[in-house]
Amino acid sequence: MTKNPAKDFGPIAEDYAFFEQHSSEAERDAQAYWNQLTRCVPSTGAIRMLDFGCGSGTFTERLLNRISWPPERLELTLLEPVEAARRQAVSRLAGFAQRPARELRTLPADLAEMFDVIIANHVFYYVTDLKEQLKKLIAALTPSGLFLTAIAAQSNALIEFWVVGFGLLNREIPYNTSEDVEAALQHLGAHYQKQQIAYELSFSDTEENRMRIIRFLLADHLAQIPVRPLVELFDKYSQGGRIFISTASEHFTIR
Repeated sequence: MTKNPAKDFGPIAEDYAFFEQHSSEAERDAQAYWNQLTRCVPSTGAIRMLDFGCGSGTFTERLLNRISWPPERLELTLLEPVEAARRQAVSRLAGFAQRPARELRTLPADLAEMFDVIIANHVFYYVTDLKEQLKKLIAALTPSGLFLTAIAAQSNALIEFWVVGFGLLNREIPYNTSEDVEAALQHLGAHYQKQQIAYELSFSDTEENRMRIIRFLLADHLAQIPVRPLVELFDKYSQGGRIFISTASEHFTIR
């Protein structure tokens, strides 16, 4: 079956913000990227960076604050199909580069060896034509460039909500996971390294807070799924009035 990973974040923006506020995922991802970039980016010259799936720019703001590249060196390209989110990213990230960011809605065909750094942070879940998009991104790297991406595997605790939810509909998960990214990279013959980055999700244990995470994960599919089995999935993570989930994402580094 062909996957259809499209997901509209507009109606679940507040639920996603709740996840961000109560998860250490973004901080751990930024630290892991920083560890790679400080070792590999040249100390002089332009740094041409593509943020693939930048959203509203909140993660990239966190990353660039940590890295502190001189604004005169950074040349930023922001790719995001949702215009309202992309415009927020342009505004949010304006102070990190002297030149205005280049804006893209989709990947054009003329990006060969254009970027020193490509970041794709937790976006490949929702990308159609995954292998073709990865092929284009790899081709867009300079010979010394670095492509960093994070995505959860099926072993991630939150992916269990997809497994159970879509299982109740007798459907396969319509989103990509780390296993799909790795299979595509192997098919492309890409040279990559992979590591697990641990993070935690913790919040006050109320039914509404459980539902916030469920809505974030299932979005518009939730209307078709019995909710109670999903709510009860949190029971094993309940400790003293709080939900505490310790899990991990997988990071791929492509050079």
